[in-house]
Amino acid sequence: MKKILGMLAMALCLIGCSKGPDKVAVAFCEALADGNFDKAAEYVTKDTQPVLKMMASVPGAKENMKKETEGAKFKAVNTKIDGDKATVTIETKKDGKTDTDDFNLVKEDGAWKVKAEK
Repeated sequence: MKKILGMLAMALCLIGCSKGPDKVAVAFCEALADGNFDKAAEYVTKDTQPVLKMMASVPGAKENMKKETEGAKFKAVNTKIDGDKATVTIETKKDGKTDTDDFNLVKEDGAWKVKAEK
């Protein structure tokens, strides 16, 4: 019985840890880099989804996104959580260059989601 409870606790921890704002922001960047707007939409707020749909409707958007980000690696380097809001700094490495961008996330229906700011 203790083994089962221990395994359950470990599984819950892994599930909970995999959905932190840093993981969501990286997954969002990776989906966009792949030109997979449908996958990227899973990581954004309901209010942000129309922006992705508009981006996806531009002819050649998927191919351009993939070409522009080919070989890029994404890493969360800083995460600040304040209740149901978070800011995640993503480091992008590509062709020997490093850039950083901040992503704002909010909890929506209990899950962290990227929120586009106007």
